[in-house]
Amino acid sequence: MNLGFSEEEYDRVRDWLMSAILISDGQFDEAEMLDRLRAKDWHLITTDHAACVLEFCEIDGERIANILVIGGEIGASLREIMIAYSLVCDALRAMKFSYISGQPRKEWHRFLLKYGFEKQKDELIKRL
Repeated sequence: MNLGFSEEEYDRVRDWLMSAILISDGQFDEAEMLDRLRAKDWHLITTDHAACVLEFCEIDGERIANILVIGGEIGASLREIMIAYSLVCDALRAMKFSYISGQPRKEWHRFLLKYGFEKQKDELIKRL
């Protein structure tokens, strides 16, 4: 698992992220994502077959990691996403984050609920 933005790593995972952005609600586009990654407002996490963009923020005194987009190689990414998810949760706990949140596509809801996420309004959260 790699944490941090580089142009080379982004180029390697770009197609996965763009595919995920295109089928999401269109909350942002590639230009905004790149600007925010380069400014270190958002954070790129990658594995051999998957990539994720996170936003770190604080709400009501709680540190939150918001999952903005996840994408990966068809047939190989889900296992790696879940391995990376466990490692990311461990790292976030160590950094005193309260929870991880996101607004996943509907196909992810049942899966994430099995992994301890809870539905709150239109997002899923997992307390760390």
